[in-house]
Amino acid sequence: MTVLLATSAALPGLAPDDRYLLRALRALGVSAQPAVWEDPHLDWAAARACVIRSTWDYAYRRAAFLAWLRRVASGTPVWNPPDVIDWNTHKGYLLDLAAKGVPIVPTLVLPAGPPDRLNGLLSRLGCDEVIIKAAVAQTGRYLLHVPPGGLAHGQRHLDRLQPHEDLLVQPFLPGVMTEGETSVVYLDGAVSHVVRKRPGSGDFRVHDDYGGTLQASTATREELAVAARAVAAVDHPLLYARVDLVPGPEGPVVMELELVEPDLYFEHGAGAAERLARAIVGRLSP
Repeated sequence: MTVLLATSAALPGLAPDDRYLLRALRALGVSAQPAVWEDPHLDWAAARACVIRSTWDYAYRRAAFLAWLRRVASGTPVWNPPDVIDWNTHKGYLLDLAAKGVPIVPTLVLPAGPPDRLNGLLSRLGCDEVIIKAAVAQTGRYLLHVPPGGLAHGQRHLDRLQPHEDLLVQPFLPGVMTEGETSVVYLDGAVSHVVRKRPGSGDFRVHDDYGGTLQASTATREELAVAARAVAAVDHPLLYARVDLVPGPEGPVVMELELVEPDLYFEHGAGAAERLARAIVGRLSP
């Protein structure tokens, strides 16, 4: 049986974390291979399944990525499912979660077009400090922290970007700088492990590209409850999910529900790669 782990041209051998999954699948006798999603000569239909993994460049060509996804899914099982990936590649999904009662970071989605006035957005959010970022993004694409007094700089950011693409505006939550971000990883519908991500000194971004660090951790009962509500809000079975939680004024809130190509932090979850590999094998049709 052949399972293709979809990746990007910049990471033809997969991201380091995903190599744990590759080895775990091969240990189960699966002929697993990395596969660059843009490779025009690859026969995706010959595979037993395609698992979306290190496709971290889709944010720059989402339409092409989704068109590719539909082509592959027409002849090969894809996980997570295409409808989930389509929905989750635009961060407007946060509003759908909120509509289902999931606590999220308060979010305004700004459609591409004439730029909104930032002072009006601050009034709507009831704050004087915000984050602006692209609605289709990874690793903080076009992310800008607008502190009190930074209105002009923030407006220039909107003026430059909003004519071309959808943006998000959210209140800045200072608890990220002190408590960090909790990621609850789900594999095959169950909590697998938890990591705590902290920003570098003087920063608020937890990604290691910006000096952030992470370590294995535990989640509070309240964090686990919010994570469970977020996953339950999705109407499709999920092979994997990562719920990123940050401290809000009244408790943990969802910053992201990552269902497309998240780092699953296998290195920090004993046996996690093996659990996911067994789940993949279990889903393959005889």
